[in-house]
Amino acid sequence: MFIKAIPDDHVLSGKYLIEAATSSGLPATAPAPRLRWYGASAEWIVLIFDDLDGRHPDLSQGSADVPAVVTAVSSMVELLTPSPLSDLPSVSTTRVSLLHGWRELVVCPPADLGGWERRHLRDLSELETHWAQHADGSTLVHGDIRPDNMIIATGEVVFVVDWAQPSLGAAWQDIADLVPHMIMAGHSPVSAEKTLIGVPAWDFAPPEVITSYAASFAGYWTGMSRQPAPPGVPNLRAYQRRAAAAAIAWTMYRTGW
Repeated sequence: MFIKAIPDDHVLSGKYLIEAATSSGLPATAPAPRLRWYGASAEWIVLIFDDLDGRHPDLSQGSADVPAVVTAVSSMVELLTPSPLSDLPSVSTTRVSLLHGWRELVVCPPADLGGWERRHLRDLSELETHWAQHADGSTLVHGDIRPDNMIIATGEVVFVVDWAQPSLGAAWQDIADLVPHMIMAGHSPVSAEKTLIGVPAWDFAPPEVITSYAASFAGYWTGMSRQPAPPGVPNLRAYQRRAAAAAIAWTMYRTGW
């Protein structure tokens, strides 16, 4: 068993309850560990999953894990369309309100903002809003696809964990979320996107929507990386700076600016 628990008065305790509710509603064929039990005990919220004996995937160029991960996320998207859970918030009320940053940065640009970002700041603040009109849909969107939320278990089976940010949205989002993480792992934007060719959710997504989505991630990470480090999470801002650089590179490639 894999057991995770959090004090019931912790600021993140609500996330554990969301994860439990989502995990318990996933079909048995979903690439996720089975939730065996959850509840409250001695002022703690406790979740008990099947343990996964495995490792996080390597998304670097040439890694055999890349096609396995792409296939797993693509299959997950197809399986969860339409969503098996109907009482989820829409992406337009969750991710859209979170994934932005250029609108705030254009008001007071940081002194250390890069030259390209500074030159295109106003354009970026406009670009990052366009994807919101295409965000909603009938797919159960995981909303936090990244290597440390995936485990390759025995038999090279890819599992997706930490279902704490679900919403109902357009099918292309979880698969598109792989791109900046592959860039962080050493891909160029071109090679990262090539790995997704043939995935229906990616192939049929409007290109201008993906470009806006890339810009929104770049703005989000650029803004958040400049915030004070939250208590107990000393490495978060450094990670967000790396993620911002990857998303900016992706946005530069897609816009051609």
